[in-house]
Amino acid sequence: MEDLDKTLGIMERDKCTTLLAENSVRLKKNNIKFTTADKKHSKEHLDAQFISYERLIRTLVRQLVAIEKKIRLKYLVPMDSQRANKLKAGWNTEVEGVVDDFKKKYRDVHKQMGSIEEFDKRISQILDKAKVSVDTEVTNLKHDLENEIGTSEKFQPSELSKIYGVDEPVLIDLQVIDTLQNMQVLFKKLEASGCDERVLISFNEIIQMYAKEIKSVESTVWSGRSVDQRKETKMHVAKLNLNLKEIILSLYDLTRQALLAKGKRNEEIISKIRSNLEKLFKSAKNPEPFQNKLEPFWSILN
Repeated sequence: MEDLDKTLGIMERDKCTTLLAENSVRLKKNNIKFTTADKKHSKEHLDAQFISYERLIRTLVRQLVAIEKKIRLKYLVPMDSQRANKLKAGWNTEVEGVVDDFKKKYRDVHKQMGSIEEFDKRISQILDKAKVSVDTEVTNLKHDLENEIGTSEKFQPSELSKIYGVDEPVLIDLQVIDTLQNMQVLFKKLEASGCDERVLISFNEIIQMYAKEIKSVESTVWSGRSVDQRKETKMHVAKLNLNLKEIILSLYDLTRQALLAKGKRNEEIISKIRSNLEKLFKSAKNPEPFQNKLEPFWSILN
């Protein structure tokens, strides 16, 4: 996914900003606490500030790894060596910025207190330890992603786009990637339990047909003779896209119901889903093909 690295970069910068703000709050609280106790710049005060910065660095690395892993597993996109090297350089820069901020605020204080050598030594140790941590965490992350994505049963967004004929950005905007991935996994379970594969394929075909319906309407946007006509067509496309999302969610819920033992299925929910799908299909130019595709599935739920 071309924009994934850019998206991750924004998310990680936001997380850095948040963690820096949290550290700033901790430092202020420490200042108030020790100043009130007439212990400003005491050993206890300076140790507390050290602890706060060490905590910031540990949390920073841990949170950046968590973001990178979560998003890459969500979209099933592994990390290449170029990205890994870029992360190591970028995260080390963030750590160095934190350390520089600490030195700027407290090195002169330690110099006045006669503990400058100890301060510099501790700073050097923190920086070295953090760089080892960054290198280790990124290397392990790359390895973990390769293993987890390689054994995942889920389809990548690019594959889902090809299956359903829906552009990746649209899948992302509609927030249906997880649902479609999970639905494909449930299809395999249903098939393993004896469900006719052709019945499950019909679910894919319903989504494909509705996606074609949307693209057909979308292609007429610029054929409008006026701005109002074009705006109206765009609004209609947006509504159809929302309908597509509802169709996908409804089909997913039906699949989940089908996997339950007959006595555990919720007939009221199934009835509501059926009614909602019939309503959604009516938004297409010809609802009958959609109904026909879905009809064989009802026999599984009876």
